[in-house]
Amino acid sequence: MRAAEKFPLWGQILYSSGYVGITISDRIWVTFMLYFYLPPAETGMPELISNKTFLGIFTVVGLVTIFGRLVDSIFDPIVATWSDRSSSRFGRRRIFLIIGGLPLMISTVLLFFPPSGEASTVNALYMALMLGLLLFFFTYYAVPWLALIPELSHTDRERVNIVTMQAVFSLLGVIIVMIVGYLVWGAIEKSGVDKGTALQYTILILGVIGLLSLYLTIIPIDEKRYCESIPSKVGLFDSIKLTFSNKPFLSYLFGTICLWFALNTVSQTATYYVTVLLHKEEAFATVVFGSVFGVALIFFPIINIMCRSIAKRTIMITGLAIFAVCNFLIYFLGTDILILPPITQAFVIFGLIGIPVSVLLIIPNAMISDLAEYDTIQTGSRREGMYFGAQGLVQKINLGISTLILGFLFSAFGKDIAQPMGVKLSGPVAAIVCLIGIIIFYMYPEKEIMDALEEKRSRE
Repeated sequence: MRAAEKFPLWGQILYSSGYVGITISDRIWVTFMLYFYLPPAETGMPELISNKTFLGIFTVVGLVTIFGRLVDSIFDPIVATWSDRSSSRFGRRRIFLIIGGLPLMISTVLLFFPPSGEASTVNALYMALMLGLLLFFFTYYAVPWLALIPELSHTDRERVNIVTMQAVFSLLGVIIVMIVGYLVWGAIEKSGVDKGTALQYTILILGVIGLLSLYLTIIPIDEKRYCESIPSKVGLFDSIKLTFSNKPFLSYLFGTICLWFALNTVSQTATYYVTVLLHKEEAFATVVFGSVFGVALIFFPIINIMCRSIAKRTIMITGLAIFAVCNFLIYFLGTDILILPPITQAFVIFGLIGIPVSVLLIIPNAMISDLAEYDTIQTGSRREGMYFGAQGLVQKINLGISTLILGFLFSAFGKDIAQPMGVKLSGPVAAIVCLIGIIIFYMYPEKEIMDALEEKRSRE
C-alpha cells in the first residue's frame, strides 16, 4: 500500500479548527443547561424543572442527565466501530462529519427551547430527549473526528503540534461560549429582553458559529492521501474487549477522567460562583474566566515544549495537583479566610486553573493517540475510533455522575446566596477526585509505550 503523505500545515490548522464547533456544542449545555433550567432565585428566571430530592439523593436534573449519558454511552463504542469498519467512498471518518454536523448543532440549540415556561414533567421529558439527541450526535461527529489524530500525524512531533493547535481552537470555542456568550447575553438583556429569552437568543447565535466550524474542518481531510485508512475487520464486542483489556489504556483513561470530573464540576458551577459566592452579575463571569483562558493560552506553547523532554504522565500529574489545590480553595471563595479581597481571590484561583485546563486540552489527545498506535502494533488492526469511543463512553458517564452529585449538593445544601453551601462544597468534592487521579496516573507505563512507537517508526 502507498505510504501516507505528510499532512500539510494549512491542513493541520483547518482540521484542528473543528474543535471550535465541537467545544461550542459541549460548553453550551455544560455551562448553561443547569442554570437555565434551575436558576438561582435572585435571577428572576423561573425554575423549569423540579428541584426536589427524592429517594434520598436523586433530583430530576440528575436523573435526566444520567439517562441522557447512559443512552449516549451505548452509542460511543457503536459509532467507533462503524467508523473503524467504514469503507465509504467519502472517507472512513469524513462521511460521519458530513452527516453529523447539522443535527448536532440543531439539537444543541433546541435543548434551550422547552415547551413550557414553568416547572413541569413535560419539560423534564423534553430535556431528556434533546440532551440524548445532542449527546448522540456529539459522539457521531466527535469520535471519528478525533480518530483522525493518530492517522493524520506520523511522528510524535506532528502529533503534539496537532493537539496543541486543537487546544488553541478548543480554547477559542470556550472563549466564544463563556466570554462572548456572556457579553452577548448581557447586551440582549439590556435591550429590553427578559433574562431567559436573552439566553435563548444567545444560544442560537453561538449555534450558528459552531455550525460553520463543524463544516470548515472537513475541507482539508483527504484520507486517501494523508492516512493509512484501512478498515478494521474486528467486530463491536471483540473491539470493546480488546480495548478495555489494554491495561495502559485503563490507567490513562481513569486518571484523565478524574481531571475531566473536576473541570465538568467547575464549568457547571461557574455561573453560581460568580452570582452566589461573589455576589456579581452573570456578565462578570467573562472577566473572571478570562483569567482562566489567558493563563491557558500562555501555557499552550510551554506545554508543547515540555513534551519534548518531560513525560506526558508527569505533566498530567502536575495538572491534577494544581487543580486539586484550586478546587479546595473554591470552598473559601468570597470569604475573609483567604485574606485577599474576594475579586482578587477569584482572579488568583481561576488564573491557576488555567494551567490544568491547558494540560487537559493538549496532553490527553496526544496520549490516547499514542495508545491507539501502540494497539496497532500489538494487534495489527487499526481501531483508532474505538479508543476515542471508549473514552467518550466513560467520559459521558462521568459527566452524568458529576451532574448527579452537583444536583444533590444544590438540593441538599443550597444553591442561592442565602444558602450557598452546595455551591461551596463543589470545590472540595472535585479536589478529592483530582487526588484519586494522581494515584491512578502513577500506574501508567509511558516509557514502555513510547519505546515501542519509536522502534516502529524507525523501521518505516
